Amino acid sequence: MRAELRSLHSFDGDRLEDFRPEVPDHFAVGIRAIVGPDGSPGEESFDFTVCTPKWLAASPPEKGFAFLHSHLLVTQWDVDLVTRAIADLCVRTEGKDWNEIATALSRYGHWEFDGYQE
Repeated sequence: MRAELRSLHSFDGDRLEDFRPEVPDHFAVGIRAIVGPDGSPGEESFDFTVCTPKWLAASPPEKGFAFLHSHLLVTQWDVDLVTRAIADLCVRTEGKDWNEIATALSRYGHWEFDGYQE
């Protein structure tokens, strides 16, 4: 079983194709990837902060360090590159069931059910 990227949009619901940072190589934007099992119903969200090295350099961590889970680093804004990066991550992620796949994807993006317990 593999994962499939179904859609990408900004946290406020805008289409990523419409996002235009003022400075293409100095920005950060929150995005939500909707991902499901390839060829099967169902989907869940994985959140990422897409940012550039210049943005990271201009936004130093308060305590002098930071753990950067759920970040996708790009050199400049390119919606096709961002889409391809996340789609490729999905295609390369395999597992015996959806939970195994989602857990693997959660190493890269914040999974909506991360830490969920019944």
